Amino acid sequence: MQYESHKIKDGVELCVIVDKKFKTNTVSITYIGDTGSRAASDYALLSGVLSRSCRAYPSLKQLNIALDGLYDAQLSADTSRCGLSQLVTFSIRSLDNRYSIDGTDITSGALDVLYSILFDPDVNGESFSAEVFQSEREQLKDAINGIRNMRQSYAVMQCTKELMRREPRFSPRLGTVADADSATPAEIYEVYKNILSACPVRICAVLSDGADRVKEFACKVAERIGELKNGNAVTPDFSAPPKRLRRITEDAPIKQDVICVGCDLDCDESDGKEAERALFNEIFFQNPTSRLFENVREKLSLCYYVSASPMTDLKKYVIYAGVDGKNAKKAESEIRSQLELMKRGVSAEELKRCRLTLKNDLLSIKDSPSRLSRWYLIRALRGLPAESVDEYISRLDRVTADDAARAAFSVLPDMVYHLKGGAANEI
Repeated sequence: MQYESHKIKDGVELCVIVDKKFKTNTVSITYIGDTGSRAASDYALLSGVLSRSCRAYPSLKQLNIALDGLYDAQLSADTSRCGLSQLVTFSIRSLDNRYSIDGTDITSGALDVLYSILFDPDVNGESFSAEVFQSEREQLKDAINGIRNMRQSYAVMQCTKELMRREPRFSPRLGTVADADSATPAEIYEVYKNILSACPVRICAVLSDGADRVKEFACKVAERIGELKNGNAVTPDFSAPPKRLRRITEDAPIKQDVICVGCDLDCDESDGKEAERALFNEIFFQNPTSRLFENVREKLSLCYYVSASPMTDLKKYVIYAGVDGKNAKKAESEIRSQLELMKRGVSAEELKRCRLTLKNDLLSIKDSPSRLSRWYLIRALRGLPAESVDEYISRLDRVTADDAARAAFSVLPDMVYHLKGGAANEI
């Protein structure tokens, strides 16, 4: 596998990964956008509207016909978050040209479609189509409202919002229904013009061949992007939690309660201790034989499931469990107890077993173009070295049991969020 990184101009970076084993080529463009609740919903709406049509293909049907003609190329759009920055990503995946049986230049055709979607949208004057916009808004509102029906995701989201209470720039990934309702097609078109003039761009390509064509494409993109500073994700400052644990309870019509232990994470992503934290996570919650699973669920039967969501980019850490209401306090106590026990050390057997599992998962990244692209994107956004998966694994091999245990000291409980079931309208 060959990796290259190119600065096309200020604000436009390109990374290219070439590996002959891939049968497809995947090219993605990520805009590093503003922060805040309204920005989140605006970018979610924009990603949906842009990916539906363009001037060359003014309907979703025509766009799909064009993609089908490129051997079923796949176009996708997504919004995500890294730290406090909102990311808008557009990707196209297409079969490599060596599999074309009729001489079609699939790669160039796919890049042309992606370019048209991004830089030649189907607009009415200074506004997107009201019909397309309304459809995307309804889908966004359904997605936001749907999170509440997924009690685990909803509880983690609510706990994270409380942990981020001192950071006004934080918002849920999709924003809010109120923000989506207040947006208009003309305002989202203004957001579109703003990302072209003010948002840094990172282009990532995972290819079997044809790096020169992607470089030409990146230069063509750069001509449409303003002169910007290089963009990294905005990371919040660490603020130590209060000594007394805060408690928040929210009632919900559910049968199974969810307990979240929300923690501040006292670490710096540039401290070179990623591998130590990764092995701590593997031992603590991520492995099938993790401390939380083996003790809280299996030995003590205090929960239906238990896991954690480390958010290093936000400097937060949420441990969550689905519990019977009568076991909520015991489960919380045991979760915190297991965190304290991690500080006392891990066994050589735990370390060996969990390191092997983690390495196997990391190696699978190399077989997935989308995960490989995301690997390098997130490292770039966080200001980390463009380290390959193999290089990272070599660092894992040097982590000791004491190193992994020390990572527990950076996880500082701040609050307990309890999504509590009620008798009425249970779901």
